[in-house]
Formats: sequence, structure tokens, C-alpha cells
Amino acid sequence: MSTSSGVATVGNSDCKVVRFSTADYAPRERADAWREIYGRTLQKMDIEPLPAEQPHAEATLLRMPGFAMMAGRRSAAIYRRSPQFIDHDDVSITWARSSCYQTHQLGRTLDLVRGEAIVLTAGEAGQLRVPRLDDYVNLLVPRCCLSPLIADLDDAYGRRPIPADSPALQLLSRYLGILQGAGTFAVPELRRQAVAHIHDLIALAIGATRDAAEVAKSRGARAARLRAMKQDIATLLDQPDLSVATIAARHRIKPRWVQRLLESEGTTFTEYVLAQRLVRAHRLLTDPLHAKQKVSTIALDIGFGDLSYFNRAFRRRYGMTPSELRAAARYAN
Repeated sequence: MSTSSGVATVGNSDCKVVRFSTADYAPRERADAWREIYGRTLQKMDIEPLPAEQPHAEATLLRMPGFAMMAGRRSAAIYRRSPQFIDHDDVSITWARSSCYQTHQLGRTLDLVRGEAIVLTAGEAGQLRVPRLDDYVNLLVPRCCLSPLIADLDDAYGRRPIPADSPALQLLSRYLGILQGAGTFAVPELRRQAVAHIHDLIALAIGATRDAAEVAKSRGARAARLRAMKQDIATLLDQPDLSVATIAARHRIKPRWVQRLLESEGTTFTEYVLAQRLVRAHRLLTDPLHAKQKVSTIALDIGFGDLSYFNRAFRRRYGMTPSELRAAARYAN
């Protein structure tokens, strides 16, 4: 990790993570850090604070081939990109999570509500007016990666918002969170695949061509939906009545689609849930922190309503009973 001028950078030339916060500066230095480092250096924008606004910004910038993302919190201000900052024509997709905001570019002014996204171009001057402290996400994708997927990309710039309840936008937002949490971007092969999926989801959110939409739905959207479903299953494993219908309802799709997504990986919903519960049981039984917890309690806590079934399933998978595994773990420690 390197640190320069209050900016912490980790990673390599293919995948860099940059973190910044005005909280790292003395109070008298924060306004300058906000304008110069956060604004002019990281955002490539001039900042015009709104009256009586205290300077505050925190951001994490993730940059890799084909994709960049900045997410964090920023003070109320007018963020203005002038011609002097323009050095590429990447496509920008931005949305505010906690505030309304206004964009102006190419002679078009648009007022957006919380959660709505807007498509802008980094190749033209423009500005963003944020009226109060706001949590935000901004994505950058090279134009050459998106233009073949979208019928008229130029027409989308600053013209119409992507609704907050857009399925593609919601799936994109959640997928980004899952990828970051899983450390996917740190693995080159997984990173390349994930970036292709992100391009698919962005194209669907903006308005993909018919052919691109078909590919995106079967590739990026499918991968994102499957990852999100698996995360939900992991979250709900402790519920004995966890069912296909439960997951389908959370994703607003038919139960059959849940089954099909899992079948594409060679498993069924029942088999997948059972496997995840057994993996969790194995982890808990070998964890010294849970050494005093009864086997029956562990079984119930991970969603098994029948202790006999739990013992049989565990033995089939691991070749020993839960009690035998725990004894072996204690001996090893």
C-alpha cells in the first residue's frame, strides 16, 4: 500500500483501489483537500461549495481495465467538469443513494430523485448539483465497450433517468456489492469475467439492442442473479422453511427460474441448500469458539429441523458423524 497526500492506494497496475477521506486531515486543511485532492485529482472536477456547507468527502475508487467505480459520500456542492479536465470519452453512470440531485450536460438539465441513475459522457463539459450530503455511486466504462451494445448511446447522455426501480439497475447495484465483498476483482480471471457481466447489466439498464440484450440476459444478468440468489440463501440458511418460493419472491421471478439457474450449475435448490448447511455445520463444529455448543443446537441454528436427518446427511458428505468430526478437531488442536 502507498500513501500520498492523504490518499491511500493498494493493488497493481491492473486493479487499483484508492481511498480518500477529509476526516484524515486537520479541520483547517479539509476544504483544500476536498477541492484539490478529492475534486481536481480524483474526480477531475472543480467544486463550488454551497453556502454554509462544511467540506466533507469520503470515497473509494476502484480502477481496472474496462471499468472504474467511485463510491462514497460527498458534501453539498456544485461539481463542475470543465474542458481542462477532459482527457477521455468514457461513459459515466451515476446515482445518488440518499439525495435528489441535478445534472447539466449538452444543454440538457435534468432533476433526479434519490436512486435514479443518469448516463453522462466524460468527453463533454458538465456539472452535477448536489443539494445536501449524499451517498453516491459513479461508474465509468470506456465508450468502445458499450457503444456496440446500445442502439444510440449518444442520445442517452443527460436525457432520461434510469428509474430507481429498474430491475437491471437494482441487479447491477447489488452485483457490484457482492463482487466487492467476495474479493472477485482481486483475481484476474474472475475480474475479466465480472467486468463483462457489468457491461451487460449497464447495457440493459440504458437500453441494449435486441441482440445485445439476449446475450446480456443469458450472461451478465444470469450471473448477477445467480450470485444474488446464493447470497440470499446464505443469509436465510437458518430458516427451516427456506424454499424456492421464498427466494423467487425476493427476486420477483417465478420459482421455476430459480430452479433453472441452479440446474445450470448441475444442482437443484434442495441439493444446494443442503450442501451449504452442511458446509456451515462443518465450519462451526471445527471452530474452537463453538466448542461448547451442542451439536443439536448447531443443527437447529443452521436450519435443520430433524437431528437424525442432519446426522445422516453429514455422514454421507464427510464420512463421519458430527460428533466424530468435533472429537477429531479437538484432538488436532
